[in-house]
Amino acid sequence: MDSQENLAQRATDFSQLLLTWNNPLPGRGLPWAFESDPYKIWISEIMLQQTQARTVVPFYLKFLARFPNVIELADATLDEVLSIWTGLGYYSRARNLHRAAQLIKSQSDGEFPENFSEILSLPGIGRSTAGAICALAFGMKTPILDGNAKRVYARGFCVAEEKESKRTHDLWNIAQACTPTDRIQMYTQLIMDLGATICTPKNPKCTKCPVESVCCAKLNNLTSHLPLKKRSLPRKTKSTVMIMAIDDSNRLLLERRPATGIWGKLWSFPEYSGDLNDLGPWFRNQYAIQIEVIEKWQEFHHDFTHYRLNITPLLVRIKSVDGDPFSCNDLDCVVLDQPTDRGVPVPVAELIARLVNHRFNSR
Repeated sequence: MDSQENLAQRATDFSQLLLTWNNPLPGRGLPWAFESDPYKIWISEIMLQQTQARTVVPFYLKFLARFPNVIELADATLDEVLSIWTGLGYYSRARNLHRAAQLIKSQSDGEFPENFSEILSLPGIGRSTAGAICALAFGMKTPILDGNAKRVYARGFCVAEEKESKRTHDLWNIAQACTPTDRIQMYTQLIMDLGATICTPKNPKCTKCPVESVCCAKLNNLTSHLPLKKRSLPRKTKSTVMIMAIDDSNRLLLERRPATGIWGKLWSFPEYSGDLNDLGPWFRNQYAIQIEVIEKWQEFHHDFTHYRLNITPLLVRIKSVDGDPFSCNDLDCVVLDQPTDRGVPVPVAELIARLVNHRFNSR
């Protein structure tokens, strides 16, 4: 790491060069680019966590059409929010958005806070997200360190510290030093654009880079080695049987998943991991429902960041029930030929669509 004096000079050179960049497409044409509404910036920043911009765009537009402001989001049910989020993944982000909106409504009548500490205290908001909101909406000198900025700074200043905590600390120091005191919105947008379009993970376009002349990695032929890559762990595999239990009224049983873990608070099929010969008694004890197996569908998989889930769908008929299981808090149903506003995981939505086709289009 450079001395503070040396870092300050290099950071000044870096930011001045970046601010003179003749970016051919500032903001990359994204709908949230150069936005000044803190609510819209917040939504985009949360959606962009661990998700590529091109994937986010349709979800962002749909989300804002349904929840155009904090009050609308706070007053919605969690199911409504999760339904709009279905397919974007990392559903804790949606739950945190909903909870944060409720806090903003109760604490400040729906006015988005303008204080960095208050924004940082909201559920699901970390230092970089709070920095982006404050910089883009309010012009504050608050650096960001999203994935794009990390890569640019790691190469620009040859950050090669092996220990991740120390490396992150160094990158924050660099981000702070590079972020200017004026033209904050432009600088923040440009550092994101630079990482997304020029200083890409593979095959960076160094000859088109506005900071090439001061880039440490370029000057020392280290571009392909930085930033340091995380050690990749072998992907684990898990298996489950999803029980598609349907009654004579074409109602399909769904169960709300726990708040923690994958698909938290979404509606999914009951899952079973035991011997299929014991499924009937288990299902009766678990749900007070008698079933008979209709058919087993071909196994398929759904990939998460760290593991692959092998799913075996099992179609069963509900023969009889004790009471009305669909009236329980964590049990409900969808009617196959009617749309649902419940949030369901992608593989569950796909199975429901297949089941609709199986039941109605094959007659």
